[in-house]
Amino acid sequence: MKVALSGGGSAGHIMPALAVCDALQSLHKGVELLYIGQADSMEERIVRAKGLAFAPVRAGKFRRRHFDSGVAKLLNHQTLGPNSRDAFRTVAGVHDAWNVIRRFKPDVTFIKGGFVGVPVGLAARMLGVPYIIHESDVSPGLANRLLGRWAAAIATGFPAKYYSQWQDKHVEFVGNPVRPEIMAAHRLAGLAKFKLDESQPVLLITGGSQGSREINEAVLAGLDELLELAQIIHVTGESEFERVQFNLNRQASQPDPARYKVSAFLNAEMPLALAAADVVVCRAGMNTVAELAVLEKPTILIPNTDMAAHQMANARVLARAGAARVLSGDSVTAAKLVGEVRLILSDEAEQQRLAKAIGSFASRQAAEDLAQLILKIGAASTKEGSGV
Repeated sequence: MKVALSGGGSAGHIMPALAVCDALQSLHKGVELLYIGQADSMEERIVRAKGLAFAPVRAGKFRRRHFDSGVAKLLNHQTLGPNSRDAFRTVAGVHDAWNVIRRFKPDVTFIKGGFVGVPVGLAARMLGVPYIIHESDVSPGLANRLLGRWAAAIATGFPAKYYSQWQDKHVEFVGNPVRPEIMAAHRLAGLAKFKLDESQPVLLITGGSQGSREINEAVLAGLDELLELAQIIHVTGESEFERVQFNLNRQASQPDPARYKVSAFLNAEMPLALAAADVVVCRAGMNTVAELAVLEKPTILIPNTDMAAHQMANARVLARAGAARVLSGDSVTAAKLVGEVRLILSDEAEQQRLAKAIGSFASRQAAEDLAQLILKIGAASTKEGSGV
């Protein structure tokens, strides 16, 4: 069986797709996989490093702020130019994806999310190849809202009741896929990797692969106090790393390198960083939360309140369940961040409560269940005869 996969733009789309790749290869020894993504992108680097076949296509992103009206989203002077340019890239991407899919002849296509999935899904539909999408968040992203109209199946990270817009579709709750290496990593191995003291608590701070300026600024402003509370692994995001380094160099006192580990992005090392952490500060994308849920990590969420409404929706669900502490992304300060970290690290009962509550959102079999769904639809496509 041949399976095409797509998803990109951030690690939150790529890593779960790779977990599904692992599950597909485990369940079907003869499966042939092709990952479709943007050229010179994060997904290309990560997918090729994993040894999977990769095909590049062009894709365009629609930039908007969640609080703008529909007309304002289209006419905002800051986004109109880039959005117009990327509209042409999307059209070109459909042509690219059409050629890739026509050559590869997949039985089924899996799309994890991100704007690169749009041309892939549209091309698959044009060629009569069934596709499946996976939506991690409570509030679906724009790409999945579009592609959900014609999907053979929609797999979700939350129970189907949360997705009223897809009531007439084949919606299947599977949870959010987590890479096997996340579950396999051990705390002592993580501490050794980052050269940290096992007798001291560890705070992992990450704004995702793209980085978060507000999180990084709060961390730098409160760094001295945070380092008094814990050792820190700080993942700045690739776009933020140079700025963070510049600001660190300007500070009068430099942080102790034995207690403060700063990186732009962690790929193979992230499972060890998560294993080492006692408390995690991060965005509220459900793919990250899924990893923390499997590991039962006490968590402070700082959702993106400007460009990612789905993160606020996720954070509300988790906060109501007592599964995470939440700080508003548009008003986070060093004092608030330090206060939350101190509260958790000083209260063992609170750590246990948060760990148990976030653990209730864990989906350890999500990748396998999703792979089974892909293989089922792919087998039906093979039997009926696909359009390519």
